Amino acid sequence: MNEFQRISQDLVEGLSLKYEPVGIMLYTRTDNLPEGVDFTKKEFKSYCHALVAAGEGDVLLLKKDQMGCKLGTSVLGFEKDMEAYLDDGILEKYGVGLFSTEEASAATILKSSFLEKGKTSSALIARLSFFNENPQVVVFTANSEQVMWLLYALNYEKGGRMDLPQSGGALGGCADITAMPLLEGISNITFLGLGCRLKSSIDPCDLMLGTPGDQLMTVHNHIKDMAKPIAMLNKQRTAP
Repeated sequence: MNEFQRISQDLVEGLSLKYEPVGIMLYTRTDNLPEGVDFTKKEFKSYCHALVAAGEGDVLLLKKDQMGCKLGTSVLGFEKDMEAYLDDGILEKYGVGLFSTEEASAATILKSSFLEKGKTSSALIARLSFFNENPQVVVFTANSEQVMWLLYALNYEKGGRMDLPQSGGALGGCADITAMPLLEGISNITFLGLGCRLKSSIDPCDLMLGTPGDQLMTVHNHIKDMAKPIAMLNKQRTAP
């Protein structure tokens, strides 16, 4: 068992996770792709949909056309000319009734976090136990109580208030928990948006949390440090 298999097993068992944590690596055209991994032939409705599939065990090397949500591929830097996709997304979210005006929809989408456009050519989205080195970002799909423990783990040493910026009901999986950790080096959660939930079909009570890969060891260590309070809550929950 390698280090990341052990870490993943500890986190799944320690938090009773339904989904294995997922690692993400984004590649430019000049980067070397992972050895022994072919591009998957599967098509996904969105980046969030692929995150859930990877949490269920898949190892996915994907190009942009395999992730159906163009807002997501725009945020993650796949699209050179993304303005038309953003305009479509603004009109779609206003038209479906999520915002009272086009201006409110535009403010939500355009003020989100975006990676450099056209820089990303492919993405490896895979269960954490697949990796032999830190992924760029680690994403947890978890219920609210499990996310609570993850936030405790992230705040275990320094304490204080935690800023968890939200995109406001759009671009949660791509912007809030992937682009933001990459750009700002911070962990963040998302409640996901309507599109994310329709396309990924996750449980209504599930959230996602994204953390920079270099914070994974911290999360792992502090979840182990909190074994006693975790067991305390679990014991109460299972008491007759």
